[in-house]
Amino acid sequence: MNEFLHGGDYNPDQWLKRPEILEEDIRLMKKAGVNEVSLGIFSWAMYEPEEDVYQFSWMDKIMDAMYENGIKVILATPSAARPAWMVKKYPEIMRVNEKRERLLYGDRENYCCSSEIYREKVKKIDGMIASRYAKHPALIMWHLSNEMYGECHCEKCQNKFREWLKKKYKTLENLNEQYNSAFWSHTFYSWDEIESPSSIGDQAVHGLALDFSRFYSELNIDFLEMEKKEIRKYCKHTPITTNMLSLDCGIDYSDLGKILDVTSWDSYPLWHCGKDKTSEWKEAVKASFHYDYCRSLKKQPFYLMESTPSNTNWAAVCKLKRPGMHLLSSMQAIASGSDSVLYFQWRQGKGGYEKFHGAVVGHSGSEDTRVFRDVCQVGDELKKIAEIKGAGTISKVAIIFDWPNLRALKGIKGLKNNKKDFVEALQEYYEALIKNYVNVDIISQRDDFSEYQLIVAPMLYLFEKDTDKRIKAYIENGGNFVLGVFSGIVNENDLAFECFPPYGLQDVFGLCVEETDALCEDEFNEVTYKDRTYHATDYCDLIRNQDATVVAEYGQDFYKGMPVVTKHTWGKGTAVYIGSRMNEEFLYEFLHDMIQEVGIERICDTPYISDIMVKQREKKGIKYTFLMNFSTEQRVIEVEHQQYVLGCYEYKIITTK
Repeated sequence: MNEFLHGGDYNPDQWLKRPEILEEDIRLMKKAGVNEVSLGIFSWAMYEPEEDVYQFSWMDKIMDAMYENGIKVILATPSAARPAWMVKKYPEIMRVNEKRERLLYGDRENYCCSSEIYREKVKKIDGMIASRYAKHPALIMWHLSNEMYGECHCEKCQNKFREWLKKKYKTLENLNEQYNSAFWSHTFYSWDEIESPSSIGDQAVHGLALDFSRFYSELNIDFLEMEKKEIRKYCKHTPITTNMLSLDCGIDYSDLGKILDVTSWDSYPLWHCGKDKTSEWKEAVKASFHYDYCRSLKKQPFYLMESTPSNTNWAAVCKLKRPGMHLLSSMQAIASGSDSVLYFQWRQGKGGYEKFHGAVVGHSGSEDTRVFRDVCQVGDELKKIAEIKGAGTISKVAIIFDWPNLRALKGIKGLKNNKKDFVEALQEYYEALIKNYVNVDIISQRDDFSEYQLIVAPMLYLFEKDTDKRIKAYIENGGNFVLGVFSGIVNENDLAFECFPPYGLQDVFGLCVEETDALCEDEFNEVTYKDRTYHATDYCDLIRNQDATVVAEYGQDFYKGMPVVTKHTWGKGTAVYIGSRMNEEFLYEFLHDMIQEVGIERICDTPYISDIMVKQREKKGIKYTFLMNFSTEQRVIEVEHQQYVLGCYEYKIITTK
């Protein structure tokens, strides 16, 4: 399709007894500029009302109706939620929680990925759907399951976990060494003694907890790959995706992205819930971070698979989008590399958990609503900018977000046990970078570093195998690497290195870290940089300088005068260490200077204008620069010696060659 996708989740199986509603939906979709619907995500009970009794005629009619009206279909596998009869007959398909309690029927995404019965049932229904609709002219993409997350602790999963550990460690001696299991008499003498972590069992062996997270991430991905293989038996080339939703859902998306043809994201920012009612900048940064992460997984355009045209039903406060925000937030996704604006949901259901979740068409069924007009406006705008579809994003700057670090830091006892803030710390660096108006990729420590001029790792606590060597080689060959506080502390199994941090890089950075101080919420240390004073908060590394150039020192406490920011030339590149969590003003200024020193071309060469986000896509030598104002107040920004005035929640696109 040579146009952006506009549409989203449609649940016609809730309205099959109301054919007039189905007809009205198509009329309204066409009026709103909807050219896509996502079908069948939770339709298993409708497909298979009793075991081995199938009914597809209702979906046949919906698929045909969509095609006849020029609306494309993303068709889902229904594995996220199974029929009640299945659980009643096969209760073992349900997950066991960490307290070893078997879950009952209900909710969704709560099946056991190890269950042979469930896998066979899923393969069978997937195969029937794929064989039936593989060649349907409305079909443009497959959607595996839905927002996959969580883990199971049943005996099948325990046994698979033990086999996974045997494959990784080979011997119990090696496992015990990597877990430091002599601590608290945790030494294992038989593989059968190993259990997954539990609040009523083991919580002390951090390597075990991290391994179980990795194991279940791989098991979740294996389950989705099983579904993909079943579809590919009947449908060889139609793209396949699944909708991601959270950085900490229990799946390493860096691995998941490898089995998908295209990545997609479900985005639900909490607009208008902050204390500053004139600015939505902070929520915009979080949304942007997720979009750039999803796009970076495959270095290609992604799909915004779900968003809301109005409000959610699950937030602490379910605010409506203020006038202008729906168009702006939709364009933010496009600016970040999305080739779609899709919603959950098209029409509100009358009952159940999501009956008050926002929708294009509300319970009234009326088109005479503010929300419907907002959606029509997005449809019109997407048609106007159709030429941008497929445009790429060129980034010379990357920030390292690493899922194993996220999981490991959550479990450690140390620093500030009530407030690790790993993701927040990353997003502070990310915010400083996008304030400097550069495109940013978000990568893992396993990704290729060579294409970037500047890489920032704000808190790389855990080094996977050879990470130190890869960083060293990158810097030696001319790269510029910024490493943050509490980095290079443990190996891939969360086992502490027997040296001063950062492991393997003391010579590269010209320093080592002797201790790390944790500050209370009302504490800070002062840091002076270029005659201005900034705040260091939360964590402060006590650095022993060897031969690095000191850029800034601590101004208070017993470590007053010790380095906090250093630079060191290594080979053709530069190694920078920032030994504390610094406030946003420092990060903006310091990274601004780094970007200039490295010679990275900014999207627009102007200081940050409050609340203005700038992103750029490129296609066939044409650059599309998005200027977006996340303030209720007017802003003015200069680009290429021309001033652009942006009103409340307004955006503009500048096209240049």
